[in-house]
Amino acid sequence: MGAKIKNPRKKFLFSIQFPKHPINPYLCQKVTTPDVSIDQVEHGDINRDVKTAGRVKVGNLVVEKLKTTSGSDTWIWDWLFACQDMILGGGLVPRDYFETMVVNELAEDGVTILNTHVYDEVWPCKIDGLDFDRTASENTIEHIEFSVGTADQY
Repeated sequence: MGAKIKNPRKKFLFSIQFPKHPINPYLCQKVTTPDVSIDQVEHGDINRDVKTAGRVKVGNLVVEKLKTTSGSDTWIWDWLFACQDMILGGGLVPRDYFETMVVNELAEDGVTILNTHVYDEVWPCKIDGLDFDRTASENTIEHIEFSVGTADQY
């Protein structure tokens, strides 16, 4: 019998960083990275369709309960209101609220980085409401959706 090959990738081994905030590490329970797709453009210069690459589309990134390990636990709401303040109206210009988010896939040792996903022009576009239930015992979890402008992996 051959040796069993171990998969170094585990779903639970990852880290999240915001380079503008290097002091505070961020914790979360789950991350769903965005889908990336390229439109197909069909051209008919010959007797068949020739497909070429068109516009790139980057989906949204979803995080369950993103929390800083120190400082205010309302920072995500502050960031959301910097984008568009529903009380005072208006918001900052995009270059002032765009952030970079880095998601690292870690090996089993929890330190070695297998892949790094870098997302730019990131900003919170949706915070799901919480369900409160007097008969439930599970934790309340915020789902935060981030708009993503560009995605890269290395």
